[in-house]
Amino acid sequence: MKILAIDDEQLTQTFIQQVLQNEHEISLAGNGEEGIRLAITLRPELIILDIRMPGMDGYTVCKKLKQNPATAAIPVLFLSANNSLEEQMQGYSVGGDDYLVKPCDPKTLQAKVKVMLRYCEQQRVLKQQYNEAQHTAHIAMVGSSEIGMGMRLIEQTFLTNDFGELASLFFEFTNNLQLACAIMFFSQEGPRSYFSDGSISPLETELLEKMRTQKRIFDFQNRTFINYPAVTLLVKNMPINDPDRNGRIKDLLPTVLGALNNKILTIEASTIFETQTNELNVSFDRIKTSLLKLTNSLNQNSNKSNQIMHKLYTDMQGFLPKLALDEDQEVFILDHIEKTSQESVQLNNASVDLGASLLSVVNTLQYIIDKQKNIAGEMKSDTPADAESGSSKNAASNIDFF
Repeated sequence: MKILAIDDEQLTQTFIQQVLQNEHEISLAGNGEEGIRLAITLRPELIILDIRMPGMDGYTVCKKLKQNPATAAIPVLFLSANNSLEEQMQGYSVGGDDYLVKPCDPKTLQAKVKVMLRYCEQQRVLKQQYNEAQHTAHIAMVGSSEIGMGMRLIEQTFLTNDFGELASLFFEFTNNLQLACAIMFFSQEGPRSYFSDGSISPLETELLEKMRTQKRIFDFQNRTFINYPAVTLLVKNMPINDPDRNGRIKDLLPTVLGALNNKILTIEASTIFETQTNELNVSFDRIKTSLLKLTNSLNQNSNKSNQIMHKLYTDMQGFLPKLALDEDQEVFILDHIEKTSQESVQLNNASVDLGASLLSVVNTLQYIIDKQKNIAGEMKSDTPADAESGSSKNAASNIDFF
């Protein structure tokens, strides 16, 4: 692979050449003017471009490269000692594809170059597919209004609980609007990024995460970020030269994203509730097992105690006459044993009552768990009956706004 490094520092040039020359063909330029000439002549697969240079700085060089059809498709990896959001935004606005803070170690540089070359390859492979998709999207738009498509998308979000399918539905909508987009969903498992044109640069991914804390709509040049708590959207090709269409899109997208944001929050809540329900089921099974064991133990001990007392009373009736006791003494001993036996029976009956109470507790817990499972099931399949049958979808597809 041919790589062109444009940097006015000899030390940085030497570092780049030593790290990459074993796997790539490296060309060097010491200033912006020379770098542009070499880029046009050599047509490298990647340009590594320093931002701070005397004369023409890296931003200007990148802008000129992107304006020239001969070099516009070459990805640019910026080098800078500053890692601020402002510098990254400025680099992205002039067409940069990634950003590397220097000084850096060799492994970081090699990893960045691999990512950029893979991104470049994806861009080449997907270019034809993207153009075809844009053409198909334009045909699909015929006979349908933008508001009608937005209404259909909102309706379709009720039919899925899958993040990937939500992104596909959204990109079907934005493709029909001829918008190239990247979107990021934020969930407990971390951010998930999706893109409509087949690939997303590392810098775009980082900007989507950082833009989450910015204002609702953030514009720079023909790019627009729209932010909600659970979703951030980047539109890469806002029609700023068509004020009417630009205004309609800015009115429509927040409405659609608001519905998408609510759906994502619902999916998250349903997942959390389902997890809690599963944990509750496990805990209940353990409690139920312990209570049943305790109940069985109480019943077994109660029966065994009654048997022992009955045998004692019977044995004493046969044993006392052999002791040559008078009648009053025998009666006293047997009465005492009988009284103790009755008290034991009462205690055993109390144990039986306790066992019955424990079984009642088990049944109550089972009822609560069943109710919890029903609620979890309803939350997981919160699709209206008519939408499942397809009637709502068909109805939405017949909407026509003028």
